[in-house]
Amino acid sequence: MQNHILQAKHNEKFHDCICTEFPDRFFDWKITVLFYQAIHYLKTLAAQKGIDIGDTHYEIERNINPDRQSPKMAITKGAWREYNALYQYSQTARYNGITDFDTFEKLKETDYKFAVQNLGKFKKYLKSVGLKNDEESKEEAKPNLA
Repeated sequence: MQNHILQAKHNEKFHDCICTEFPDRFFDWKITVLFYQAIHYLKTLAAQKGIDIGDTHYEIERNINPDRQSPKMAITKGAWREYNALYQYSQTARYNGITDFDTFEKLKETDYKFAVQNLGKFKKYLKSVGLKNDEESKEEAKPNLA
């Protein structure tokens, strides 16, 4: 659990750095790092609940998608739409559409703006169902000596 929250926060810092240093470039990497933030926050929540949702994209999808039969940790349909949109944007950014670089970069800029919104909504959902940040997790682990 600790590793996933640390990796999510690490990804946030990296995202902040590339946004600061390169505000008008590298939208493919910005999208990708947003998606990986979502995965690590999701895996943190799963660990906090004692649920193994898997390691591969396929396993995670199978275990959180509310439309699947018997997912281990189904999320709401709305949260699934946000997560799946991030996944799709990251797939496109990494593997598809590179024909004309300038056009690709403009398309990724638009996708990035949507991906930021998707991640914000997804994180809000995760917090609403019990995701604790690093500091909250540490506080719960401390013994009560009172």
